[in-house]
Amino acid sequence: MGMIRHAQKQALLSQFRRARVGAVIAKGARILATGHNAIRNFALVKRPYPESTHAEVAAIGQLLKARRLHDLTGATLYVCRVGRLGESRLSRPCCNCESLARAVGIKRVIFTTDGGTDGYAL
Repeated sequence: MGMIRHAQKQALLSQFRRARVGAVIAKGARILATGHNAIRNFALVKRPYPESTHAEVAAIGQLLKARRLHDLTGATLYVCRVGRLGESRLSRPCCNCESLARAVGIKRVIFTTDGGTDGYAL
């Protein structure tokens, strides 16, 4: 099963219905960590939508908490967003998630688009 498919399964676990996003960090065929966006139980300011933890941050955080920073070096980050009807949507990481991925040594990002996948090197 492709890594984007794994990221899609993670996205389906999200309770954040407006934008269900899943992420997988892998090296070759080995999955190192997974994550999905999640609603936080607190808000610093009143906003129309609740605060959330991004899927990319959740996946990277798993490895950082386990003190496995060395596993992130040279890894690929796969990100998938699932629309309301179950279709893949544009899921390019935001600038903060991209900066975090670069800082921890991730070398490539693959993400879904409205019509397939795209990617870039960091």
